[in-house]
Amino acid sequence: MRMLSARHRKNTGSKVPFSISFPLYCSEFNQGCEGGFSNLVSRWSQDVGLVPATCATYNTHASCNYDCQDTTGPSSGFRADKHRYVGGYYGKANAGEMMQELIDNGPMAVGVRVADNFMYYTEGIYQGELLPQIEKTDGWQEMQHAVLLVGYGEENGLKYWTIQNSWDEYWGEDGYMRIRRGENDSGMESSPEAADVVPDESKGARVKYLLTDVKKKAR
Repeated sequence: MRMLSARHRKNTGSKVPFSISFPLYCSEFNQGCEGGFSNLVSRWSQDVGLVPATCATYNTHASCNYDCQDTTGPSSGFRADKHRYVGGYYGKANAGEMMQELIDNGPMAVGVRVADNFMYYTEGIYQGELLPQIEKTDGWQEMQHAVLLVGYGEENGLKYWTIQNSWDEYWGEDGYMRIRRGENDSGMESSPEAADVVPDESKGARVKYLLTDVKKKAR
């Protein structure tokens, strides 16, 4: 959802992010603490639509409901579209294509395999376990965490990605990490995913229908 919000802001200048709680508590694709797949978030947000965070703020005790704090209504008027794996299909990405996707369209969702020292990262360019490219394995790599890829750079000859994590701003470098680029560190280049944000042709009809149906069932 942060990927979609960032890409929407890049294209429109909107500073209102999309709701994380909406797909978290309303989507039938959500697997909660059992994990999940970020492409299914984009798929559901294409089928249903996107809600502004002002209508469904994030908390750990929410439900499939909304309470708009402004006049926008439950629908943002936008939906996701063209959910895809960078590189064309699962396991085909490389650092160059990921860099180009960042330049052309903005941040993207990336799955990572988290080691203990990843969790206790504080600063600098992280160097963890190097994973083989998926196409050189049996075709599957399990990732335990998702991050937002927001940039890249180079320091003292060492190339790195910049990622935004969800473990508060006190983690890492103000909530961000720099991690080795080009060697599939922690699986960074295994399965990056992207999606676009486009106007919702239904003008929020599917969002309103879903939330109205939920309210009826709650009664």
